Amino acid sequence: MTSITIITIVVVALLTVIIFGLAWLGWSSCLKAYKIEADQGKHDTEITKEYQPKKKNKGGLIGLIGSYLALLALSSLFVTGIVYKVNGENFEINNQTALVIKSGSMSEYYDEKRAEDCSIYPEYHFDVGDICIFERVAEETELVEGEVYGYKYKNIIITHRLVEKTSDGYYRFWGDNNPVPDQLLIKKDNIIYHYVGNKVPGIGAFVLYAQSYFGIWSLVGIISIAISSEIVYYKLDKINKARYALISKQEDDIAESKQEELKTEADKREIKVQFRRKDGTLVTIYKKNAAQKAEVLDNEK
Repeated sequence: MTSITIITIVVVALLTVIIFGLAWLGWSSCLKAYKIEADQGKHDTEITKEYQPKKKNKGGLIGLIGSYLALLALSSLFVTGIVYKVNGENFEINNQTALVIKSGSMSEYYDEKRAEDCSIYPEYHFDVGDICIFERVAEETELVEGEVYGYKYKNIIITHRLVEKTSDGYYRFWGDNNPVPDQLLIKKDNIIYHYVGNKVPGIGAFVLYAQSYFGIWSLVGIISIAISSEIVYYKLDKINKARYALISKQEDDIAESKQEELKTEADKREIKVQFRRKDGTLVTIYKKNAAQKAEVLDNEK
């Protein structure tokens, strides 16, 4: 790991803390102001509309899952960029590595003559942004003319086709889309990888972006803001739910109070009772409730 890489990691870590801190500071101020307004009842209409019982919204659930998946994808891209930045092109699993193609030297044949010369070789081509799978070349491996290898030159892995082995043990390479072969003759010790024929087209462009300083910083900013926003949403939801519970309790208390008032009013309301006595006299009595009415009728019987 070079000193530049170490400095990059430290700067990225500090930048992450600073961006997350600034974002959280801004969100916290907004949360405090909103809570004060919510306690004053300024948002009761919106809160009641949002939190009252209703059918489950599948679209909202899909959107939530989508946002988490997007955050996971961005985080994965960020980690991939950092891993490549720290390990260069030598991050291996089971002696295999995924190299991101950064030039078009193997995208196609340079001309018809070059295509004719390579007609006996396997037709391996890849474009800028492709991710190609290479395996490490063992010390005892015999290199095959026409195959694509990755050799190291000034800390860069160059992926070209092997076209010649010289009598003194050196190897010459040539990119299919280059007009001339590579000028340098390469020792076998510097030939590290052999292309196994598998690639993922185009997706490497995202890795190249994540490897760049701009990509790292922008991803740090996006992820920091996304995480802080998620935390703020959780706290905002908590404030709104607490306020909605208070609103619901107040509404229940008012409804219960009205029921008591109606009951009291009914008790006070007089009921007209009319009946005839045995001698034919019509009697009218006013009583407060149905129980008293029944009592009067029973006595007359």
